[in-house]
Amino acid sequence: MAILQVKDFPPTLYEDLRRCAKAKHRSISQQTVMAIREHLSPPKRLVDENSGLEDERETRRRRRQGVLKEIQQLPTIAIPPDFPSPAEIIREIRDKR
Repeated sequence: MAILQVKDFPPTLYEDLRRCAKAKHRSISQQTVMAIREHLSPPKRLVDENSGLEDERETRRRRRQGVLKEIQQLPTIAIPPDFPSPAEIIREIRDKR
């Protein structure tokens, strides 16, 4: 079996890997292999009812574009000039605590 050694592995990334492994009841080694396998595997194929098979990434891109288009079609709201700024609203909420 091959052995993999990684030098200068960022401590925060290692901690994320350790937490993920624990959450999925795997060893750090097993989780590392799974993460690399998932990263290197070809993109999942999805069946699109209109055009047959397409990449998962393309499906997500299309959905995201659709949502953005819907947002752009929403009516704009006129904000009065005396309306408080976000910073003022946050400050007021903090002061109430």
